Amino acid sequence: MYVIGVMFKQKSVFVLIKQVRPVYLIIIAHGRVMSMGVDVVIPTFRREKELKRCLAALEEQTVRPNSIEVVDDSESDRGPAYSRNKGLRRGVSEIVAFTDDDCVPSKTWIEDILREMADGSNAIEGGVTTVDENGEVVRMDPKPRDSWNRFKTANMAFRRDVLEEVGGFDERYFIHREDTDLAWRVLNSGYNIKWCPDCIVHHPDRFGVERFALESELLLYRCDPKKYVEIAAGTISFRTISDGTWKKLRVGMRSHQGKVKSLTRLESVSLWLRATIKSISRKLM
Repeated sequence: MYVIGVMFKQKSVFVLIKQVRPVYLIIIAHGRVMSMGVDVVIPTFRREKELKRCLAALEEQTVRPNSIEVVDDSESDRGPAYSRNKGLRRGVSEIVAFTDDDCVPSKTWIEDILREMADGSNAIEGGVTTVDENGEVVRMDPKPRDSWNRFKTANMAFRRDVLEEVGGFDERYFIHREDTDLAWRVLNSGYNIKWCPDCIVHHPDRFGVERFALESELLLYRCDPKKYVEIAAGTISFRTISDGTWKKLRVGMRSHQGKVKSLTRLESVSLWLRATIKSISRKLM
C-alpha cells in the first residue's frame, strides 16, 4: 500500500491510496479517518460451524474488505440489532456491508458492492440464494411489485454517514424485522436503496423457514401501519394457512402482552382485510 496523492479541501484531507484492488480514498475529516472501502459486520449467536464457513468465503474475496467485524452475542443475548450497531461503531470505512453468520458471500461480493455503489448510491440490497427441498439452488428475490417487504441484512450495504444519520439499528427489535425497520427509515429520510440482483449472498439454511417474533411484528406495524400491509400480505400463503402459522400470527398480534401495544380489533380487521386483498393481487400479477 502506498500514497499516490494528497488533496486538501477546507478542513478535510483526502489521501489517495492504491492497493492491489481497488483504489481507496482515505478521508481525514475533523480528526476522523474514513476509507472508501468496505467494512463487513457479522452478528453471530452460537453458530461456530456456520460462522467459520462465512469467514472462509470472505477470505476468498476478489477484493478484500477493509475489516471484518464479528460480534459474538452468544453470552449477552441482546439481539442482532445490538450486535450490528456494535460492529458498525468499530469500523471506519465509508461503506458498511452486513451479512449473517450462516451466509456464504459470493467470491465477488465486496467487488460487486464497490462497483454498484460507485455511482453514489446511498445503499444497496443484494440478491440472496438458498437451497430448496430438492437440493436445488433457488433465488429468494423480493416480489417485483413489493416496495417495503424486501429488505434483508443477509445482504445489504450502506454508506456509513447514512447509517449514522438515521441512528443505526433500532435495538428494540430483539430479533427479526430490524433490517426492514432500518431500510424504511433510510428511505423515509430521502435516501435511495438500489436493487442489485447480481450482488449475491448464499443462505443455504434458509429455505422454507417462517419466522415471526410478535413483539417485532407489532413494533414494525406501529412504525408504519400502511407499509406493514405489504409485510402482512407476504405472510399469507396456502402453507401458512394450512399449518396454522397465519392464524397464530393474527391472534398473537391481537393478544400479545409486551412492551408494544397489541392491535385493537378494528386495527386487526383493517390490516388483515387489506393484506388479504394485496396477497391475492400479488399472486395474480
